[in-house]
Amino acid sequence: MSEKDRCAYRLALLGDVEFSTTDLEVITTEIAEMERILAELEEFAQDTPWVSLQAQPIENKRGL
Repeated sequence: MSEKDRCAYRLALLGDVEFSTTDLEVITTEIAEMERILAELEEFAQDTPWVSLQAQPIENKRGL
């Protein structure tokens, strides 16, 4: 089953909600595009060191 067919199937599980063929094509294309972008971001996140800083409440910084 292709990614688009799987998305269309999952949308069909909504029951009484009806989508035209054009709507299904647009929705599944957008979902596929978002999944592609997420995969690219995941790869970027794995290859990029992330700096983390300990956050402190504002009152501690001002000496209150």
